[in-house]
Amino acid sequence: MSHDFTKSVVILILVTVCVASFSLVVLVVPNVVRTPELLAESNAKPLTPLQLAGRDIYISEGCHVCHTQMVRPLAPEVKRNGTPNKESDDIYEFPNLWGSKRTGPDLTNIGRKYSDRWHMIHLLNPRTVVPTSIMPSYPWLFEQTLTGNDIAVKMDTLRTLGVPYTDEEIDGARLKVRGKTKGEALIDYLQSLGVDTSEGVSP
Repeated sequence: MSHDFTKSVVILILVTVCVASFSLVVLVVPNVVRTPELLAESNAKPLTPLQLAGRDIYISEGCHVCHTQMVRPLAPEVKRNGTPNKESDDIYEFPNLWGSKRTGPDLTNIGRKYSDRWHMIHLLNPRTVVPTSIMPSYPWLFEQTLTGNDIAVKMDTLRTLGVPYTDEEIDGARLKVRGKTKGEALIDYLQSLGVDTSEGVSP
């Protein structure tokens, strides 16, 4: 009499544990082994406290839903946006924001293209600078200020993941964020998106 394995709870648990363990090994081991190599070739710099606060706003406002940060190795994209992304470019990114939907333009090197004032005008009313834009306006970002009370905890957490923040940077983080508007923080983050050094990146 054959045994119906599909009805065995024990076998189901064992198979689930094996699959989960294999997935964990595939995800973690290559990263651990390759970390020194990625660090050696990376030009990435840890975000400042204000940029880190701005990144959180970028995520909370859903900017990553319509904008990618991923230049693919295709000639038209390279011509418009610069050097294709490498894994080492985002070694300090948690979570990664490469994205997949391009309702708006790719923002990989947006910090190399426009001034702080342009970004402010664009956030207040995108159609002022891009008449065909369907992006919503974000005037309240310049009305709401940040306390910075949670930024040190975030930086300390990121340090456990490998971002090389010092004790001094973490201790002084709150004062660098406190009193800044959400708009200022978001613009500072957008201006940090420009590690590419290639020529000919079009606005």
